[in-house]
Amino acid sequence: MIDPVPIAQAPEPASMSWMVNGVRLSARIMPAARSTRGGDWCEAFAVSDDVMALSIGDVCGHGDEKYGAMVATSRAIREAACRGLDPAQTLAEAHLFLRAFDPAEYATALFGLLNLRTHTLVFANAGHPAPLLATPHETVYLEYPQSDLPLGIEDPFMPALREVNVPASTLLVFYTDGVTEHEFKPLQGATELRDAAIFATKFSLLPTAAVIEKLMFLTGSNRDDAAILTAWTPVGPGPKRAPTKGFERPY
Repeated sequence: MIDPVPIAQAPEPASMSWMVNGVRLSARIMPAARSTRGGDWCEAFAVSDDVMALSIGDVCGHGDEKYGAMVATSRAIREAACRGLDPAQTLAEAHLFLRAFDPAEYATALFGLLNLRTHTLVFANAGHPAPLLATPHETVYLEYPQSDLPLGIEDPFMPALREVNVPASTLLVFYTDGVTEHEFKPLQGATELRDAAIFATKFSLLPTAAVIEKLMFLTGSNRDDAAILTAWTPVGPGPKRAPTKGFERPY
């Protein structure tokens, strides 16, 4: 296991591209306009040579005042995952933490474990926008008829655990609602994100999250925090070992 790559909050969009265990990752965090940091997070870290954790979330509200709750909630998810809990159990632990941290606070979150050997994604969703899978041939939102509540809303809380196949060379896109609702037109935003992901599959060596951000004109006048986390599944048959140094926690 390694610590997550730091993706610091800043007045300008924070951008990062890196590779772990053969998975090419990129992230883009865009605080709301006139804010120096916000309540959205995204991070990725290896829990083993074969399994990559993908985490993204959005504390209700935006801007600097939500930064503390964001840091605490994302850390709770990471620590639960590092104890070996599955994604549903991980989000349930984060829910209990948030209820104790601030009973008036709530957050949406999506947490998944990408298994590089079985080519599957096991994930749980706490009221968060559905992840997008894209290949050069098709795109699909992982939406389900029954959705789970955000973290911190009501007890008891245990989201559904879901599993999907993720072939080699698939682009996974995790994002917050500040991406698809930046113009207050969520259906239009979902279509724009799908189109941007299709375009990004043709230029896979570029920092994918930044490509999507630029195509969707997200930064500058965005009224809400926004974040994008992308992962390209490896082409080869097996994972490469994760780097063991050179990474520090962002807080």
